[in-house]
Amino acid sequence: MRIGVYGGTFNPIHKTHIEIALTALKQYRLDKVYFLVAGTPPHKDTAADIPDLCRLEMVKLAIQDYPNLCTDEREIYRSGKSYSFITMTEYKQRYSDDEIFFIMGSDSLLNFKSWVKPEIISECATILVAPRIGDDKEAINQALSDCNNSFSGNFSLLDYQANDLASSFIRANYYKDESVREGLDSRIIEYIYQHNLYSPFKYCYDDVLNLGALMKKELKTSRYVHTLGVATTAYSLALRWNYPAFTAMVAGILHDCAKCITDEKRISVCEKNNIPITDVEYKYPHLLHSKVGAFYCKTRYEVYDDQIAHAIEVHTTGCPNMNLLDKIIYIADYIEPSRDKQPRLDVLRTVAYEDLDKCLFMILEDSVNYLNSNSDMVDPTTIDTYNYYVKEMKERGK
Repeated sequence: MRIGVYGGTFNPIHKTHIEIALTALKQYRLDKVYFLVAGTPPHKDTAADIPDLCRLEMVKLAIQDYPNLCTDEREIYRSGKSYSFITMTEYKQRYSDDEIFFIMGSDSLLNFKSWVKPEIISECATILVAPRIGDDKEAINQALSDCNNSFSGNFSLLDYQANDLASSFIRANYYKDESVREGLDSRIIEYIYQHNLYSPFKYCYDDVLNLGALMKKELKTSRYVHTLGVATTAYSLALRWNYPAFTAMVAGILHDCAKCITDEKRISVCEKNNIPITDVEYKYPHLLHSKVGAFYCKTRYEVYDDQIAHAIEVHTTGCPNMNLLDKIIYIADYIEPSRDKQPRLDVLRTVAYEDLDKCLFMILEDSVNYLNSNSDMVDPTTIDTYNYYVKEMKERGK
């Protein structure tokens, strides 16, 4: 076999990465190209705010239509720094009768001599280099010549000139310039949205503690205990489903921030700020605490992440096509540790970590059954949400 290994952080993977792999596959008649997703490389910042498993999942999404492209996740799970010479030695040992090709960008070629034990990498594999638009061709050719003279392996250029799109540029400009998204597969764009990656809004535990102290003053004791339960459950669910954990925790801390104000105050806030009120909400103003909470999130607590505000707004009724944080907060609100009256909580608390959508549907099912006995309290959005997920679950065959 002829096996290609394409290493990188892929943070995020973009169309040029795929094009380089496909070029190598065709030009060198490779049987497979493995995308080797770096764990903690010694020479590059992986943007630590992005979970390693998110980068891995994005690669899997991006290559799923290409049967000759595969993922290699060994470095994600390897302890310590991920040195390429270790991985390439492993490849050479496993595929001792096969030809190995190591694919890199021209920027990596220019720094190759400074890598840890580059001579081992070149002994294990032929090095294929993808040039980029704007490269100093003389410098690239000189680096190729130097490497071919210095190391025992062979260094060659791919017959492909990559554009100048870089993952670092995508990360830095993702929310400033939507045109950078043209370089991404639509599935990657959706993944970035669902997992709230590269957001300009970052949160830490101190933010949670500070907001928690404010909530302790605003809420009744029992409501504050519930709030802590929602925040910690949201944190746990976020870790399980690869969502920024402190972002989820902040949403959990603030989800009931308007719960303990008067009905009159809730109506007044909505009317003064052009927040729509339904007939059901006028009749039962306590239902407005979600909408007012979303408003307070930004105006009173200076938390400007739109996903947090939206999750707070829909945490009671849900909404069709909920995003990942919406689901996390909706479920955390229902299953947090102090809850003890809802049906089949033990099952729901297990399913939440196995199949988030199934858990969401089960909660909606129980909620609609409960509300059917109090039909005048039913918010139409809840019914719309339930019907949406009935269809979703049928399509999944659940």
